[in-house]
Amino acid sequence: MNLHFDIRDIFRCVRLGWSGKKIWVGLLGLVAAWAGYSALLLIAHVRAGSGDMWQRYGLFPGAAIGEFDLPGTGLHILGMVFALAVVFVTTSMMCKITFQQLRGDEFYSVGDACRFASARWKTVLFGPVAVLALFALFVVGGVVIGWIAGWIPSVGEIVFALCFIPIFFAALLAVFIGLVFVVAVIMSPAIVGTEGVDILDVVIQSFSLTWSQPWRLVLYAVWMIFAVWVGLMMLGALTMAAIGLIAWACGLFMDVKLANLFYVASHYLLFVPEKWDDLFASLPVPGIPSGAEVWGGGILGVMLIVITGIVVAYVQATYASGLSLMYVVLRHRKDDENLLARDDDLEVVSEEAGDNTDSETA
Repeated sequence: MNLHFDIRDIFRCVRLGWSGKKIWVGLLGLVAAWAGYSALLLIAHVRAGSGDMWQRYGLFPGAAIGEFDLPGTGLHILGMVFALAVVFVTTSMMCKITFQQLRGDEFYSVGDACRFASARWKTVLFGPVAVLALFALFVVGGVVIGWIAGWIPSVGEIVFALCFIPIFFAALLAVFIGLVFVVAVIMSPAIVGTEGVDILDVVIQSFSLTWSQPWRLVLYAVWMIFAVWVGLMMLGALTMAAIGLIAWACGLFMDVKLANLFYVASHYLLFVPEKWDDLFASLPVPGIPSGAEVWGGGILGVMLIVITGIVVAYVQATYASGLSLMYVVLRHRKDDENLLARDDDLEVVSEEAGDNTDSETA
């Protein structure tokens, strides 16, 4: 794919996001994140004496707001961290698929992306953690300096005042590292997905992007978020129109049966759109569902959840595609390097080296 290597390329993420492979990866990630988070949260609720979450909140126990003890709170936090980690890894997989697509490799499969993720998931997750650890080191250093200055009577205040300029520049560097951490969190899936690098390279590229391309980074990110929003609005409108068409066409003969099915199905959703009732204006008022309609409505509810998952996965795929385009363009602007023209042999060697390193570490 030919790029301009400027902001004009970013909006292509709307089209690149509409990829069956990326959406499938997103759906798998959503299921894994939901399953892990829900299981841990359910255990926390059971410990808190509210084990009826499945009856009250159905497939989304996370919608319940509960007060947990310390182990329960730990389980809740662990569930959120697990879900976030899954999103990071699947985003990196989408970035890898996008990068191969930009290079003209349309045969790069989901299985290939899974193998890539199994070799590089540590880099995706711990690259930002390494930057955060560096930031924490400076913060702890400041706390220690304050403790020493407060612990030594009289002399401590004078020494602190004399050393304030170095302390100020250290704090300024810590603030910059905090900005680098934000960049690392946003860009690490794209950095790993496009280059297959290690943790140190993620840290280096995050520092380099923050220092040399700050305004382009912000401008491209804002433009990419706008593009993702446009894609979401388009797909959301098409999805609502399709459901409305189904309600009108099938309702000509199903009548109140279809109204009952959608009424039951709506109770399985975590939320319903504001215009939800307008979609079924052509249907009669729902009555008392029969046994078959209750079961059918439950199945329809699961199907609507899957459709919602497809929309969410498309948003993630569009976001990942935008990240890949951003990183390729920024690397070209920063280092005058076209990552799309990189030799395949070098990439294979890099991935094999990473696999061997992981094996030796294990």
